[in-house]
Amino acid sequence: MNFIFNNTNNTNNTTTNTNKNICSKYNGYPSFTPTINTISINNSITGYYTVVYINGTNFLPPVYGTTYVKFRNLNNLITFNLLITFYSSFNISFIVPINAPSGNYYITVVNIYNGNFSPGVNISYTGTPNYSNSIQYTIS
Repeated sequence: MNFIFNNTNNTNNTTTNTNKNICSKYNGYPSFTPTINTISINNSITGYYTVVYINGTNFLPPVYGTTYVKFRNLNNLITFNLLITFYSSFNISFIVPINAPSGNYYITVVNIYNGNFSPGVNISYTGTPNYSNSIQYTIS
């Protein structure tokens, strides 16, 4: 919030207070669309577990919604929706599935905001998926 105080003297040497309260208002909600800036590794060997760390923005902690990684091959025939480990709204990680066949994949982070920053107990929210940019990953 910004305040501008402007006192002016008029011709009678009295002070006229022309204080104006200029408030910056935020219209709407902040972005719930995640972005991927970097990944810790972009390839691995089939049949081995590999942890991939993602650095980006707008990852949701579990209390505000759901964040997961969509791990899919280039022709969309194989798709895994993977659980993440949440470190902060800028850092998450996931494990590459051991049963994913070799090939090229896209990594996309998906946020589903639950529509309420204070959800009630035992209430579920369907939410709207918000998809990040995709980064390519190779399993050989």
